[in-house]
Amino acid sequence: MGTKSSEIVVGIDFGTTHSGVSWAVNGGSKVIRLINNWPDTAAQNASKDKVPSAISYVNGKPQKWGYNVGLTDESFKWIKILLEENHKYVTAVEPVKESNTLLRKVDKTAHEVVADYLKLLWDYTVDDIRKFHPNFQDIFTLRVVLTVPAIWSPAAKDKTLQAARLAGMPDDIRLVTEPEAAALATLKDKAEENSLKVGDAFVVCDAGGGTVDLISYEVERLNPLKIKECAIGSGGLCGSVFLDASFQQYVATIVGEAEYNNIKESNRKKMMREFEYGIKRTFSEKNDQVYSVDLRGVKDDPKNNIIDDTITVKMSALRAVFDHVSLQIESLVADQIAEVSEKGLTVKSILLVGGFGENIYLYDRLVKAHTQDGIHVMQVNGAWSSICRGATLWGLEHSELTSVVSSPTVTSRLSRYSYGMAFSHPYDPKKHLIEDCYLDTSDGSYQAKDQMEWLLKRGEVVEEGKVLETACVVTVQVGFWDSGMRQFQQQLYYNDEVKPPTRKTNAVKTLCTVNFGANCDKLWLERSFKSPLTKTKHRNAVFQLFIILGNAALDFVVTYKDDVLAHVEAEYAEQF
Repeated sequence: MGTKSSEIVVGIDFGTTHSGVSWAVNGGSKVIRLINNWPDTAAQNASKDKVPSAISYVNGKPQKWGYNVGLTDESFKWIKILLEENHKYVTAVEPVKESNTLLRKVDKTAHEVVADYLKLLWDYTVDDIRKFHPNFQDIFTLRVVLTVPAIWSPAAKDKTLQAARLAGMPDDIRLVTEPEAAALATLKDKAEENSLKVGDAFVVCDAGGGTVDLISYEVERLNPLKIKECAIGSGGLCGSVFLDASFQQYVATIVGEAEYNNIKESNRKKMMREFEYGIKRTFSEKNDQVYSVDLRGVKDDPKNNIIDDTITVKMSALRAVFDHVSLQIESLVADQIAEVSEKGLTVKSILLVGGFGENIYLYDRLVKAHTQDGIHVMQVNGAWSSICRGATLWGLEHSELTSVVSSPTVTSRLSRYSYGMAFSHPYDPKKHLIEDCYLDTSDGSYQAKDQMEWLLKRGEVVEEGKVLETACVVTVQVGFWDSGMRQFQQQLYYNDEVKPPTRKTNAVKTLCTVNFGANCDKLWLERSFKSPLTKTKHRNAVFQLFIILGNAALDFVVTYKDDVLAHVEAEYAEQF
């Protein structure tokens, strides 16, 4: 932290299709300002709680972003999804494929394009703050809370963090998962309405553009509000953008793949924009509205309702398009309710948040699915902006200002994975497999390699501020004349099974590698021992590894002889 006595907390929801920003001064009434006056030369959107996550380039430099990206502009969309390496949608969904191809054309990586977009978003945010506080740099420290999907891998979360720093945001950036941020904004509102009771359990369904995240909480206390996670969160890539792919496939089937591919790209984009604002956000079976979109560039086909460059879409076809995604969400919600029930709790309500959470058809489907079990489905006000507002609230609660007294609303979470390290143990034929046995030439003993020690297991309670600690013994060869820094690595692993294995199998995946270094003059002070096999001298250095469990990120500290080492960083595996 700097020496300034006041701060402004900025919550940023970088989404697959749209992004939102809110901020508040951490003091006084802490009123949250939601930015809703995004630049738009067309000015055709009545509600602008969020801005499109789109950016175009000219000669390798950013040209347009947000609403100002035109239909004919070659632009990046869904670029957020490319931060998650090697998932199935990189080559399966058209906008992702187009963005992936465009990366090579502009010679940039996904996280560099994200950084360019976030820089434009951040610069606009700073200008917005300046309108209310012209000299804010002299008074306030800026602190950023950035949201990420709960299902994101640590590698993707780390790329998001690095992109934010590359965009010029302050160094003090915290990550919070999207469903927790949404829950924070939503349940605080419910507490103020006196509609919560101690012991109530809620499923929060954050249905966004690209991802759908679910998280469940039990109310522990009302004033001040305290909640704890009561079931392991879940989610999937089944957000509203996949309605687009399904709708495009429907139209292509009607007109024929060849003719559809011959439609000018600008006309296809115009069709999809009309689908976005004219159908996707308003579709419901409860009215007899006729839904249609422009379809220029194809011949009339009255049999399939294509007349005068317009296609009228049958209700049954739209139902199929929406069911393709809605059924996946229904299944995720049902699984989450079952998880809560296994804990002996009864789900009172399902809270729908996120942009797709405002969808009428999805709401009606969930109401119908849960009418018999008495679970209420609620669409909350401001669902689209709840994530960025919740991020700001989270930042206010986790302030480091000594003058601000606050305690987090979420008191504990449940670990989604088991986290651990692989060590060698003295070989015991009764406990270990023969294929794990090897001869340690440093001391002549037989050891069993790759034996897992789990520091945290799936489903265990993670209280706010919890720190994992373990000792790492490293055998080194260092002499009196050696100098400088000796570099070391320690790998961390994860497993998503209910009962994690005792040895490193194919089910144990690499999480990240922690890199650290220690001075040779300190290592030399360790007691030496001579190998009975090689007659060479060795020393055992004991390092302490501390893993600080954040809501959406892991921080690492390595100490040696009670001193924090100068160089500690984690390199995340690309595949999680």
